[in-house]
Amino acid sequence: MTDMISFVPPPTTPTGGNATNSAASLSSNFDTFLSILTAQIQNQDPLEPMDSSQFTEQLVQFSGVEQQIRVNSQLETLIKNSNSSTGAMLSGYLGQEAEINSAGAHFTGEKIHWRYSLPSDAASTTVTVTDADGKVVYSQTGEKAAGTHDFEWDGDLIGGGTAKLDRPYYISVVAEDANKKAITPYHSLVTTVTGVDLTYGEPALTTGAGIFAYADVIRLMRK
Repeated sequence: MTDMISFVPPPTTPTGGNATNSAASLSSNFDTFLSILTAQIQNQDPLEPMDSSQFTEQLVQFSGVEQQIRVNSQLETLIKNSNSSTGAMLSGYLGQEAEINSAGAHFTGEKIHWRYSLPSDAASTTVTVTDADGKVVYSQTGEKAAGTHDFEWDGDLIGGGTAKLDRPYYISVVAEDANKKAITPYHSLVTTVTGVDLTYGEPALTTGAGIFAYADVIRLMRK
């Protein structure tokens, strides 16, 4: 995973399905085409009639586009039905703890629970928390043993004070072995699932730490 927060992008205001919009646009263009064609036929030179093969070719193109739009419309319906089924399935996750593939989380005043895993023993480990601008706001010595370790941050800042609410913060772990060689850790977030959101184009889970794509869920743990 990357160190970027894995919140799904905000949903856009729906204005109708893409296939619906495309069909309306095609209908408007086809009406315009027929109007122009009619005017051309009415005003053509009787001694040099227009080549009908071009009209036929354009009509075939319109028919092909219409067919593709119909297929897209059917696919949109299938996706909506699939999302509805997924939403019903994900409702069983409500109230459960989820480990999510993310180094970032929103701070709401409650402790943020991160995990980091070391693939091998380290000689030195430093755990830092940064804000959205990459500024270090908290730092402490981390665990050195290989394996998974929990780290909870309650918003304390270097020099005193508390982190701003409803802002994203990120964990970063720097570790080295006895030969000063960097050890690459793995980060994850542990939080409770509070809702399911299907307005993002992909199934998403609402948590106290933000909204995350269902695909980022590593495992679920009953509380």
